[in-house]
Amino acid sequence: MTGLSIALANLKPGTGKTTSAVWLAHVFALEWSDLAAMDPHLAAPEAAFPFRIVALPSRELHRRLPEIAQADDVVIIDTPQLEDHAGIARSALRYADEILIPCAPSPIEINRTTPVRDEIDEIASVRVEPARSAVLLNRCIARAHSTVDAREALEHLGYDVLDTTVPRREVYAQSFGMPIKQTGCDIWRQVARDLIDRCAPVCSVRS
Repeated sequence: MTGLSIALANLKPGTGKTTSAVWLAHVFALEWSDLAAMDPHLAAPEAAFPFRIVALPSRELHRRLPEIAQADDVVIIDTPQLEDHAGIARSALRYADEILIPCAPSPIEINRTTPVRDEIDEIASVRVEPARSAVLLNRCIARAHSTVDAREALEHLGYDVLDTTVPRREVYAQSFGMPIKQTGCDIWRQVARDLIDRCAPVCSVRS
């Protein structure tokens, strides 16, 4: 079986890359962080990640990851922001099957997706196969017109936009450094399903 590799990428920090990466990793593992693991009030396995974590802040990430990941693994890369760590981010873009751009439904964040797409286009010449890319609308306010407007604007710009949108919820906003709770996982299971559907029948993801 062939696995799936996903890179969360954006121009700036604070766009939801790490949050998205950790929640996705948990739902792909079917069940956040080293801060939670160090919390003396939490006993293992509650504090532990249910998946393997590899720190690989390298411009050679695209060459080193194939030596680490197994054939049927789901690999999720929390890519550093392009504006400060372009070399590492480009290496991740070079490796990943799917590049996911987290974006809040606001004009300024939509505008910031353009440099990411430019990097994806530029890296295409050194990839063996073209990467898929899509926007994940996150921090969406329930029943707000801004989400519909953002989807229309992004699709008009030529982006694929995942069907599932991630709402602005306290469980996500306050989750940094804490163990993932089952409350809130349903949305991320839908995001994972969207990603699997985009690669089918090319890949088969172990569940």
